[in-house]
Amino acid sequence: MRLDLVVAGVGGQGVLTFASVLTKAAVREGYDAHYLMLAGLAQLGSPVRAHVRLGLPAGTSPKISKARAQLVVGLERLEALRVAPFLAPAGRALLATDAVLPYEARFRKGRYPTQLEVEEAFAGREVLWVPTHDLAGQHGTSALASAVMLGALAAITPVVERENLIVALREELPHLADVEVEAFFEGYGFVTGNYE
Repeated sequence: MRLDLVVAGVGGQGVLTFASVLTKAAVREGYDAHYLMLAGLAQLGSPVRAHVRLGLPAGTSPKISKARAQLVVGLERLEALRVAPFLAPAGRALLATDAVLPYEARFRKGRYPTQLEVEEAFAGREVLWVPTHDLAGQHGTSALASAVMLGALAAITPVVERENLIVALREELPHLADVEVEAFFEGYGFVTGNYE
């Protein structure tokens, strides 16, 4: 099995954590896995994007071409809109409902995209909206958005086993392990309806 995924958001949402945890979990399962980070200004609220490839083999480069990603994960609406062209015709999008104004949107007169506008950019492909802010907030902070989305990812694709994602999440952020895992299960439970 193979998965090409693009995840996008803004600084502080955990895009790097998401990519790193997914890659480490895949390696634990014996996959060839790697990711590429693309970031704007090195500050909170700036655009951040990661390309993640895993498979047997994953390929020679972690960079994913437009219309080739099987899955797009958007932690913020404006950045989700920007990565819509990466999604393959039969791909799925996992998107956060939350409006998190990125740095550049605070200084531009342009209108922040609505959920409908973002969904239209995905041109009829399957879109699953996840209320990451609400789910993460149940555990103290919206900074847990990436853990919520990892849980949602585990619920929609069997590529990486849930238990391996949890182990990788605990290793990535040991000081926040318990709360990160709780947020993970919020995302998983939201999609499956099963809050184990």
